Amino acid sequence: MTFPSGVIASCVSTYAAHVSRVDVATDGGKFGLEPALYYHGIRGFRGDGKPFVFPDIDQFAAEMDDFAMCVRDGKPTRVPGEEGLRDVRIIDALYRSAATGRDVKLT
Repeated sequence: MTFPSGVIASCVSTYAAHVSRVDVATDGGKFGLEPALYYHGIRGFRGDGKPFVFPDIDQFAAEMDDFAMCVRDGKPTRVPGEEGLRDVRIIDALYRSAATGRDVKLT
């Protein structure tokens, strides 16, 4: 993926492996998460060997609590549906790009 800033992301994703890892390499260093996409127990690491520390919360329960408080208090959620729609558009563009071998521009 190429972003408007010129940053390039090279990604691998599969439905066939039980892997939950994100690795990021930049000119200034590297970092990652493993596991990265679970509802709790996320751990991070940096290129200098120092770990990222995250509170071990049940992220699914926190999301449901947020939704319930939004309904109760009449306020917007921290994760609006527009973010999910954006994600679906990105995934669709990735599939179209893979099928055609061409770049797909998102607007």
